[in-house]
Amino acid sequence: MGLPARPGLYIVTCGDCMPHVGTSGSLAGRVRALANLGTHRGSAEVLCAAFCTQAAPSVWWEEQPTVIAARVREKAFKLHYGEPPQPRSRYRACVNGAELLGAIIEAAGPDSWEAGYAEAVFEIGEKLSLLFRPRFEAIWEQVGVPPGPWVR
Repeated sequence: MGLPARPGLYIVTCGDCMPHVGTSGSLAGRVRALANLGTHRGSAEVLCAAFCTQAAPSVWWEEQPTVIAARVREKAFKLHYGEPPQPRSRYRACVNGAELLGAIIEAAGPDSWEAGYAEAVFEIGEKLSLLFRPRFEAIWEQVGVPPGPWVR
């Protein structure tokens, strides 16, 4: 993507949804963690927004001279647009990935091991890549894998 390893603000969109806005001292490293569904608190909302909109995530970024400047810019951005996901009226169900989690639980069966595991992963809010292990293949076939870099 050509993201710099410098500080800045980044905005993730999926179709008409803006599921995440964040800052980092290294834009490239932060977005890489998000795309890999690694240790990143925004992963659940981005994955859910891709599911709900059926649009792969796009990343927009704005370099800043320092992390402090990036945080000031993020605060101003969120004051203007509101806390993601936005528009909130349409994507409230993507908060913490709730819509996608609900679909996974329904496909797995609410009392199944897979449903409990998915709930735990979403509750932690990190390492959502754990949901793409072979044990979940049949569930993803029913639910549909959201478009994005996690598609095999």
